[in-house]
Amino acid sequence: MINPFYCDLSAHFNGERDRNLLFERKGTDLPSRGVNAVIGTGSEIEECACPVCEILASSDADYFARAFGDSRRFAATSEAVTDTLGFCPRHGAALLSQEHLSRGIVHVFRDVIPRTVPLLAEEYIHEDRVQQVFFGTSSACPACAHANRAVARHAGRLARRFSGAPNQTERRRLDNLCVRHFQLLAGELKSEIRMAAFTHYADALNGVVKKVERLLRKRRALDARPLEQGAAALHHALDLVAGRTVSEPVDDDHDAIAEALQSCPTLAEGISYPKACPLCLEVGHSRRRWIQGIPVAAKFKQIAWLFFPICPEHISAVVRLGDTKLTATVVTHALQASIGHIHQQILALVRAAEIEEQLAQEAARFARWGTRPRKKAEGQKPITVRPTRCPGCERLVIAEDHATGSMLQLLQQRKYRNAFHRGYGLCMKHFAQVYVMAPKGVVRSMLAEDQKGRLAELALMLDEMVRTNQKNGAPVKRDVPRTRALRRFCGLA
Repeated sequence: MINPFYCDLSAHFNGERDRNLLFERKGTDLPSRGVNAVIGTGSEIEECACPVCEILASSDADYFARAFGDSRRFAATSEAVTDTLGFCPRHGAALLSQEHLSRGIVHVFRDVIPRTVPLLAEEYIHEDRVQQVFFGTSSACPACAHANRAVARHAGRLARRFSGAPNQTERRRLDNLCVRHFQLLAGELKSEIRMAAFTHYADALNGVVKKVERLLRKRRALDARPLEQGAAALHHALDLVAGRTVSEPVDDDHDAIAEALQSCPTLAEGISYPKACPLCLEVGHSRRRWIQGIPVAAKFKQIAWLFFPICPEHISAVVRLGDTKLTATVVTHALQASIGHIHQQILALVRAAEIEEQLAQEAARFARWGTRPRKKAEGQKPITVRPTRCPGCERLVIAEDHATGSMLQLLQQRKYRNAFHRGYGLCMKHFAQVYVMAPKGVVRSMLAEDQKGRLAELALMLDEMVRTNQKNGAPVKRDVPRTRALRRFCGLA
């Protein structure tokens, strides 16, 4: 027999009016179940920190210390970095600040370069190994993989603890999870327990949304208490959608990056710029234009969903703008988007339970009477719930794809190929993206030979730096070769 809990939820969500309510952006129509979000003073907020985010906070430092601080791990680290052609920009920026690991970073990248050069041979472009590395490099990062494994292990432990929670009081600790890590934990739960977790968490998010909306209505009070000092409710809401320990992405107001963006307003000019990857600059331009459009979009609520971010990285970018009212508006939008996604997941679970029950009844009828099971009706198809994509992430992906196509078009002309040779070239991440899309012929050959030459030059610089430091007996310091290695393999870090 179907679980009565499903029947109650199915009755609640059936009907065209209720179904439409589920897909509205303001997810404030869920009936209250008495779940009170823990919102209060600063000390209470510390107690409500997402436990998975706390694990994530120490993950990067732990990985860097083991990967670049222990010489016995250098070979394994070199292999991992070769498989991903570097780190993501966020972890590349973090590595730049790890001066005490300079020796390990230099030795690892000295080993990475000779491992990488054979992959650039044009005759091997269709080999499985090359295709696997080049096509997966845009989203691959050894440090991110290490963090994801640590988070998954801890989320699994929390899921087992939640499944065996003896009472509702213990289960209310679920409220402390940020949205991203709640979804990770929910995927580890059985369907019946997952349904209760979804309902509980959606009610908790609704309570937070209402508190932030009350702050927005009290505009003077919000302005009088800036985010750095201010309202506990807004801090807690920000923790839920962005997490407490999200590392800041690359700051495109940094002097060097700001100079590069100002010097190269178009790809045609960036292709000859000697200090940065032109595709990194194009993505930086797109990111800056999008962020500048967010305050404008806030004035026109009809188009907010086109601009307002919902991922932790880009919500953090909005926070750094320093506009408390804008932050509260964006956080509210992200919470409402999360609630709408949870509503769809609840509907999918209800539909799946209904289909399972009907199939069981059909099987029982066939076993008893020999009646052929009836064909499924169209309305009985399971609901597919797709994750909501952040508009900021979508814009950057589109900008990167557009820049890749534009780069290949420009390189068809000799003058731009000459300009490309004079410039910085491509970071390894963007080289892989352009190289696999380049048509066979002069452009592909030029890209491969150019990248080999730049890597060979970088390898000589790293070797010379190591020899100099060994001769002088001084430790490896942060200088041009190490920075160039990280920029080449991590983009604008």
